[in-house]
Amino acid sequence: MGAPRSRTPNEPDARAIAGALYPDLGSVEWIPSDDADVFRLSFTSGREPRILKMATHGIRAVWREIGAFPAMRHLGIPEVLAFEHTTGDLPDLGIDFHVTRELANPQQASRAMAELWINDRARALDVACWLGDCTGRIESLDWRQVPRANSPERSVEIGAQWRRPQYRQLLARADCPPWARVFFDQLSGTLSRPEAFDTFGGWGGELLQAPDGRFVLIDWPGLGAAPRGSLAALALEILLRFGAADPAPLVERFFAGLAPAGLDQRRLEDLRLWWVHGILCWAGLALSLGADSNVDLAGVYAAAWHCLQNDDPVSWLSRDAAAAAF
Repeated sequence: MGAPRSRTPNEPDARAIAGALYPDLGSVEWIPSDDADVFRLSFTSGREPRILKMATHGIRAVWREIGAFPAMRHLGIPEVLAFEHTTGDLPDLGIDFHVTRELANPQQASRAMAELWINDRARALDVACWLGDCTGRIESLDWRQVPRANSPERSVEIGAQWRRPQYRQLLARADCPPWARVFFDQLSGTLSRPEAFDTFGGWGGELLQAPDGRFVLIDWPGLGAAPRGSLAALALEILLRFGAADPAPLVERFFAGLAPAGLDQRRLEDLRLWWVHGILCWAGLALSLGADSNVDLAGVYAAAWHCLQNDDPVSWLSRDAAAAAF
């Protein structure tokens, strides 16, 4: 869990870092964030704005990104942030930080995807293919080659800390069906074993957009070893941001990028596992965050059961796309 957004940001150190790096510093504006102190830097010289991200509350997200992102870029993942400055430029301050050029924020990036589907579907399909290809490249990384990446053992701990509270919310309800209880038990058993974490992942699903239209992947709470199918299921969910009533063309292009030789049964089962987990876990999270305890979860369980009974991922997204339209 990240730091509370209501905290007081560390603006004095942000000004000290920014002032030491940029003599033309103008203003420093805090951007609320869960895992760090983030500030937008503007300048008096006409220099384009920069984003300063500083560690806070003992959370190691910034430290991990500083070690991991340059290595990931070197290993063929240019879709992560490129740093202009990092802690190494001001080592005596004792604060982990990095500075990047400002890119369009996640809300703007999501709107850009929806606008692409409306105005330039060929480009939207290219983005879907890119997302699949990018997912495959990330999955193939070896966590040992990425400095500060979480090991399988650490990823087991992180996953359990996140997953168990959400599942408990559902298991405590009388309307939790028997098949869902079996699903929770089986998944928890699988994810208790480090050997199940044999791909790379940990992305949280947030995107920025560069001026040239490229998308950049940010928010990596679990960066490192990951279970098969977890990253692909998250990336598949991103296709919903296009707002397509019929997601079939997008799904087809996504899988063309992810698995050019075709999606084999094992990969389909891994994907299904994590798609069902996502449906149920988001429902549990909503309850954890204070949703009405009397909420009717019949639709949630129907969507999860549909996924378990159908081999066509287009149908999984179609149900979600239809629900989002109401």
